[in-house]
Amino acid sequence: MRHIRSLLSRLRALARSPQMDRDLDDEIAAHLAEATDEYVARGLSPEEARMAALRRFGGVVQTKEEYREARSFGWLDDLGQDLRLTRRTFAGNPAFTLVAIVTLTLGIGANTTIFTLLDAVVLKPLPVPAARDLVTFYENGPEGIADAAGGTGRYLRFSYPRFILLRQALDSHGSLAAVTRSSRFSVHLPGAPEAHFVQAQMVSGGYFATLGISASRGRVLTDDDVRVDRVSPVVVISDGFSNRILGGADAAIGQSVIVNGLTAIVVGVTPPGFFGMWTDSESDMWLPLTLQSVLRYDNNTSGYGRVDSAKPWLAQDNVAWLNLVGRVPSSELRRVVPLLQAANQHGIAELASTIPNPRNRQSMLAHTLVVEPFSRGFSGLRARFSGPLFALTAMVALVLLVTCANIANLLLSRAAGRARDVGIRISLGATTGRLVRQCLTESLALAVFGGAAGLLFGEWASGVLARQVLGISGELPLVFSPDARVLAFAAGLSVTTAVVFGLAPALRAVSAGRTAALGTTQRQAMGHASMKGMRSLVVGQLALSVVVVCAGVLLGQTLVNFMRIDPGFSTDRLVTVSLDPIDSQYPADQTPALARRLVAAARGVPGVTSAAASRCGLIAGCSSSSGFRLENGGEGISLYQNWVTPDYFQTVGIPLVGGRAFNERDTEHSARVAVINESIARRYFPGQNPIGLRLGSSQLDTEIVGVVRDARTQTLHEMPVPMVYFPIDQQRPDRHTALTNVDARVDGDPRRAVGAVREAIRRTEPDLLVGGVGTMSQRLSRDLSRERLVAYLALSFGALTLLLASLGLYGVLSYGVARRTQEIGVRMALGARGAEVMLIVLGQSATLTGLGIVLGLLGTVSAARYLSTMLYGITPLDPITLVLVSIVFAVVTTCAAYLPARRATRIDPIVALRCE
Repeated sequence: MRHIRSLLSRLRALARSPQMDRDLDDEIAAHLAEATDEYVARGLSPEEARMAALRRFGGVVQTKEEYREARSFGWLDDLGQDLRLTRRTFAGNPAFTLVAIVTLTLGIGANTTIFTLLDAVVLKPLPVPAARDLVTFYENGPEGIADAAGGTGRYLRFSYPRFILLRQALDSHGSLAAVTRSSRFSVHLPGAPEAHFVQAQMVSGGYFATLGISASRGRVLTDDDVRVDRVSPVVVISDGFSNRILGGADAAIGQSVIVNGLTAIVVGVTPPGFFGMWTDSESDMWLPLTLQSVLRYDNNTSGYGRVDSAKPWLAQDNVAWLNLVGRVPSSELRRVVPLLQAANQHGIAELASTIPNPRNRQSMLAHTLVVEPFSRGFSGLRARFSGPLFALTAMVALVLLVTCANIANLLLSRAAGRARDVGIRISLGATTGRLVRQCLTESLALAVFGGAAGLLFGEWASGVLARQVLGISGELPLVFSPDARVLAFAAGLSVTTAVVFGLAPALRAVSAGRTAALGTTQRQAMGHASMKGMRSLVVGQLALSVVVVCAGVLLGQTLVNFMRIDPGFSTDRLVTVSLDPIDSQYPADQTPALARRLVAAARGVPGVTSAAASRCGLIAGCSSSSGFRLENGGEGISLYQNWVTPDYFQTVGIPLVGGRAFNERDTEHSARVAVINESIARRYFPGQNPIGLRLGSSQLDTEIVGVVRDARTQTLHEMPVPMVYFPIDQQRPDRHTALTNVDARVDGDPRRAVGAVREAIRRTEPDLLVGGVGTMSQRLSRDLSRERLVAYLALSFGALTLLLASLGLYGVLSYGVARRTQEIGVRMALGARGAEVMLIVLGQSATLTGLGIVLGLLGTVSAARYLSTMLYGITPLDPITLVLVSIVFAVVTTCAAYLPARRATRIDPIVALRCE
């Protein structure tokens, strides 16, 4: 081995220039001369000193090549020495080490937690090949509804004929696929009575090819499986579903499964890790979209004009129910977009020609096609949580800066105690680079331990928060699993923090050591510059903490304001039940009879005073809108609508302000009636009584018999919308009005009635899928999950930064008192009282705190516009909040300064004068 190393050394030597060779000669000579002089000074003869110097540089270092080789591996020995010294230093200061690691764990862990959520919800691309080439489509219009991409005026769904038109326009420039939103389907295995409810999608034949996904077993769906002229009952399932239900991917191929009553054959299994296009909703199976009517799919749709829900949607151009995704090379995109827009405008013109209402027709003609990148997929959480997550990211970044400042202060104060030790090492020949490297090694070791613990903490905390965001308690979607990106983030954060909080103390320690090497005292070694730097760090900590605490208080007040909102209905003593009759295979024409049976079952529960059923439950995220004509109020007006049973308004507590409510006489054989809310009455019937006037979709065939109070029926975040209610017994035969909710008003604690109501419905309809049973208070709480999560996290981060800043202030004041021991002793020997000494220390604390609060309030003013979009019922510069936060900081920092101030009053003048 030595011969090989020698040969390599000689080969490397041949590649060097003569000047480099001469430089090496000079370096060797200088080192040997320095070592020889050192050994001569110790009493050795010149020859003995030379031999000792040679042994010191490797024992057998006789040639330039061997010296070069020894020098190239010397950094490993130095690193080993640095690590051993770091271990001894940490072992000798366990309290300092523990405090530093715990502080870093909290700072890095908080950042890792929020980054994991931010990456999953906002940043992470779809796990498909070349995701950057994916695009999606939507239409911009003058009006619209909020959807997965968020924002009014964006229509994300297309009809099947429009999809075919756009696919033909794309032609050979790329590929285009259509897919429905993930919905819950019921699945039975042949001969097994137990039903499994899974998330499934219907897709076009080119779906998997467009995404670049191949089957791990079997095959994926093709265009031949998705033909309009025939039914192909085949299905592709996920790897997870095959393992959970069908005994693995190999055993699943060829098996039969019964999906919503249709027997389908499993023809393929997707690779592990593939979950579809919605990052926060994993799909278990994919079926041909030509099975829409057979599977009775009736979700996530928008209709233009008159829609016949009883007929298949494939041939209806006015039914928008498909999301589109395409794969277009970036080099082709600019040329393809005009072709797609021209084809889409042709389709819009054909659809608009079938709409009789002029206003609706002009609105449709104003739609324009937009093509945008789709590498990150769809996400129902992105629109809701991207803003709060970015805000929380900024907050945890401030927390980390406060953490770094705190550790830097600890290291600065510790550097004072090491001034003599560093001075001795400098006197023995240690270089500045060697000392700085040793200090940075200690900082890096702290960061490594804190980063590792922070990564573990962040993985656990992000899982907890993700379950809160999704409202689940089981296994998380794959997108929320920490991966190499999170690991790289934590590692980079650890190294960065090590440099940030370790470099300045390292340089300060070397400077103090040089001063100490000249024979000065420790106090002189640290000097005024060190204290000035520590005080500056404390002021910075306090300023950053003020910004974080102000944000936390404002977001907390926002949550309180939302909780104080009057929703317009009575939330007390109300039990609510979510239903899914479509997936339970109930025909549409049985909806009125099903509603009567469920209402009767709920009324039979002891303690229930009234019950009602509805198409859309309160605060359930359900909405249905359509165009209406209003007598004396105009036509083509978009109104939200709901179908309810008698006693609905009494049960949910929406007050009647005029006319009458529905009753048992409002049946399919009686005159058609409707109840409107105050928003419709004020907007479309100003100055007149709407009772007795008529409305309708195409004809004025429905009489308004009542007006009820406005209510926030969809979510607490939105103002009441124009809402018209119809009796569920009078639903149109050509419109599928599914029953999704049952409400029951109870006499007593509603939590005790939840189980009884669930059991009554199960006994009455054992085949009906019940999504969830709970109280209205619990549903309102889930509706505010985002505000609650953000407020709790922001307040927690604010409390953490306040604690860290207080500890930093305490440390600086404690060190300042120790450094001024002689001065304080002299003052007390000259007659100063303890109260005067305490005021001196508390005055320093007040100065630092005052500067920190002023700078922090200025920072809050700068961040106000970023917070305004997340607040409700309060302004970012709310004076009460700013004053309250300032008072809290003043009180907390005074408490932190009290102990050092009290310690200063107990200094013995005699002992102080004997000190260094």
